[in-house]
Amino acid sequence: MARKFYYDDGNEKHGPVSGDELVRLRAEGTINDETWVRREDNGTWRPLGTVDLHAEEEEARNPSLLGVLRRSGLLWPAVLFVLGAAAVVILMMGLIAVFWPLIGAIVLLWLFMKIGDSMSR
Repeated sequence: MARKFYYDDGNEKHGPVSGDELVRLRAEGTINDETWVRREDNGTWRPLGTVDLHAEEEEARNPSLLGVLRRSGLLWPAVLFVLGAAAVVILMMGLIAVFWPLIGAIVLLWLFMKIGDSMSR
């Protein structure tokens, strides 16, 4: 999926056009590195000279998980979920570490009761 861009030639805004079209327009002299461009899915305008069109196309073909989460607005919910899950694991480990003698005693008591029941029959 090719990324689409808008560009501003100083008089009006044009687009959406592909990154390849921007390269062609720059080669023809219609636009230059000082021409302001923005991605179709992003409202931030930048000079064309600061945009790596090859990296933009590679990101469009192989999006990173971080990029997908950021664009979808799910980055912070995902971070909060991971932190919450880590806190639960740490809490459970702490509880097990504190209460393992009690848990062990309960298990041993249960085993002795089962052995006693089986011997009484």
